[in-house]
Amino acid sequence: MCEASKKSALRRCIFLLLHHTLRASLSIRKIQKVESRRTMHLNPSQALVVATREKRLLVLAGAGTGKTATSVHWVADIIRKGTPRSAVLMITFTRKAATEMATRVERLISSIPKKSTHDVLNVGTYHAIASILLRQEAEKFGLLNRRFSTLDESEAQSIWKSALKQCSVDPKSPLFSPGKLHARYSLARNTCADTEALMADTFGGNYMTSAMRVVRTYEELKRAANVVDYDDLLVLWAQRMHREPEYAAKLRARWKFVLVDEMQDNNKLNQLILDGLNPEHLLVVGDANQSIYGFRGSDVSLIVDFPRRNANAKILKLEDNYRSGQAILDLANEIVSREQAALTLHSAKTSEAIIDYRMYLTPQDEANGVVGWVKDGVKAGNKAIQYSVLSRSSRTLTALEVALNFHQIPYKKYGGLTLADSAEVKDFISFLRVAHNPHDRIAILRALTQFPGIGEGTAAKAIAAQTEGLFDKTIWPGAAAAMPEWLEDFHKANTLGEMGRMLQERIRPLILANYPKDAEDRLGTINALVNSMDKLNGSLETFLDGFTIDRTSDSFHPDTAITISTIHSAKGLEWDNVWLIGAGSTQMPHPRAQFESELSEERRLLYVAVTRARTNLVISYSSENDRRQGQTPCRMLPPKAPWKFSRAEAGLQNRFGPMQRPQAAQQPQSI
Repeated sequence: MCEASKKSALRRCIFLLLHHTLRASLSIRKIQKVESRRTMHLNPSQALVVATREKRLLVLAGAGTGKTATSVHWVADIIRKGTPRSAVLMITFTRKAATEMATRVERLISSIPKKSTHDVLNVGTYHAIASILLRQEAEKFGLLNRRFSTLDESEAQSIWKSALKQCSVDPKSPLFSPGKLHARYSLARNTCADTEALMADTFGGNYMTSAMRVVRTYEELKRAANVVDYDDLLVLWAQRMHREPEYAAKLRARWKFVLVDEMQDNNKLNQLILDGLNPEHLLVVGDANQSIYGFRGSDVSLIVDFPRRNANAKILKLEDNYRSGQAILDLANEIVSREQAALTLHSAKTSEAIIDYRMYLTPQDEANGVVGWVKDGVKAGNKAIQYSVLSRSSRTLTALEVALNFHQIPYKKYGGLTLADSAEVKDFISFLRVAHNPHDRIAILRALTQFPGIGEGTAAKAIAAQTEGLFDKTIWPGAAAAMPEWLEDFHKANTLGEMGRMLQERIRPLILANYPKDAEDRLGTINALVNSMDKLNGSLETFLDGFTIDRTSDSFHPDTAITISTIHSAKGLEWDNVWLIGAGSTQMPHPRAQFESELSEERRLLYVAVTRARTNLVISYSSENDRRQGQTPCRMLPPKAPWKFSRAEAGLQNRFGPMQRPQAAQQPQSI
């Protein structure tokens, strides 16, 4: 190669090297600018949290105040300043939250090189972290080997059934059902309560000995099979740290920074793990006002008393809300104003919020009001996905589900089975399907097998022998011999509601026999369903179509479906338009809530419901509940709330006027 060519090639190499160096430099600067810009988006309260390095830090973060953004920036900041990723443990309460937080942290620190192949963030639920630790040294946790299996809920109940049989106890006994045993034993472990005392409380002193024998057998069967249930993961982790201080010290050296998300949902078993870890730096984030899982063992005192148990803890608050308008936040603030850890939320939005208080005569009128609300909103150009309906319990949603099915409005449900998937409703509907379509052999099979003494084999033979139609008495075996008379009566009914009442009366003994453990709850669902049938002006065919058309999320575009949910299942979610139904005095607070601690959780539950709404919030109740009991407005709401009497005609029209019913006008004291 000539000298000129060599010089040209050298110049080209130098140019390419400079070009790539400059591009790399610009890319790094661009990433740093993006990270800096993201950090600049933090408000002063959030930025103060990110910059704080106290050994113990409690962040009280109200609903919609950017809790997750603040947490991930805190982690990103300590890593930028030299802490290895592997020295950080982030504990969340759902796998979804763990994935989101890990992704957001990594996005913020993408320009920070890892210190080794093992330099990775540790993010997960308590159970997920525990599972990893147990796999590493299974024998030291008391397991046979690392190839242990983790039982899901149904598998754990199968072990309980085996334990009951080994102890000569009938697994079908309402007293000693596998589900009941599993729930009580799990609660004892998660709350660190005395198991014998809790069992005695539940089963009575006479049966406590038997219950404890079954518990011991359950534990023996698990160990012999080298399996663990979900609670074992945490119990074994906590026990080993208590038993072996050197193991706890090893984890402490590994994770110098520990962040706990949703601290208000921790239980005493979770706290035992945190005490065992005792990290150099501990940041806990949460909102005591959103502690609503006491029935699962969560303990709000763990976040409320954090400063007392950690003398040098620093407390910071996030109170700027980026979700809701101020009117909604004013209501939320008032609801929890008596709570120990009350925050005062301020809206960071400039848009207004509207709250509408409505009173209806019946739950069916209330449900029809919701239908009209959704239809009017969609007609005005809004998407159905922007609408949500919440309630204190899944049962309160029954009348609404009937109305939505009848008007063929798609919905997604969180918290309990959809109405159409409930076993007792399928039983009920099967008889109506037989009356409507005599050739529906699937419905005939389900109807027949509800009668005592008739199994699928007997029912199948009867169906195969059918020659003269449904009114041939010879095809209905044993206890089902009255079926022809039932069907004749159904056909004589003048209205859908009348047919429903007839069937409700006849099916009651079958529900009591087939569902002895929770028959009354199931009968309550059917009663609410029949009450709704009374209000529907349509044919049996239209009614059945509402239940048989597939309403799963795969059968329609998600933008066309509204959300209906229990308040517990709605936590962490938000919508533009929220309607809280069932805000009557016999529905909220729950009738079983008697003690101040229980009433406090009911207030927090209402607070969570209210803070799901961004712009529009409707709160309603009916002057009589689904049991035909009269009721007044929920006493946790403002005494001077401007309730409006509303009529909903077939779910299409809403007419408002001053509230006229005397029982609704008498407002009890707030609690």
